[in-house]
Amino acid sequence: MEGQLIVTQQDALERASAEYVLAAEAEADDAYRLAGYILGDAAEAQDAVQEASIKAWRSWSSLRDRNSFGPWFQRIVVNVCRDRMRRHSTLRMVELDAAGEVETDDIFRRMVADDEVAGAVARLDREHRIVIVLRFWQDLALEQVADRLDLPVGTVKSRLHYALKALRTELRRSNDEA
Repeated sequence: MEGQLIVTQQDALERASAEYVLAAEAEADDAYRLAGYILGDAAEAQDAVQEASIKAWRSWSSLRDRNSFGPWFQRIVVNVCRDRMRRHSTLRMVELDAAGEVETDDIFRRMVADDEVAGAVARLDREHRIVIVLRFWQDLALEQVADRLDLPVGTVKSRLHYALKALRTELRRSNDEA
């Protein structure tokens, strides 16, 4: 046994935890911005990143290349956002009176309200919104978008084409209303 390092299961778990925390902390701000751009709401973005962090931790041992944590984590964040948007589209919202409204400084809601393009993007369907956000706000190449969405590049090109077409229509509509 001389010269051999004995590692207990607890030591291995602590080392994996420390590695995960470092990797997750390095990606947290970018993940929050990504989720915020997709969801258009700061609280929803925080919840999405928290949920994605838990999912990533649970799958941490399956990640073969630790250097690819960023793209892998972004894929998880996008999928969590997609699930959240899907759930919200099936919920029926009820308006509350303004008397009980709490004032918050939500940068993403403000961006959607103040920026004509951001507002138009927020009105797109979820798949178009995700492709637009990844391509233009995250500034990813088409191949990187395809990787994050686990889609062929041709599908991403097609979705981007139709997303831009829908965005143009949405911007024309909002200009006509103004």
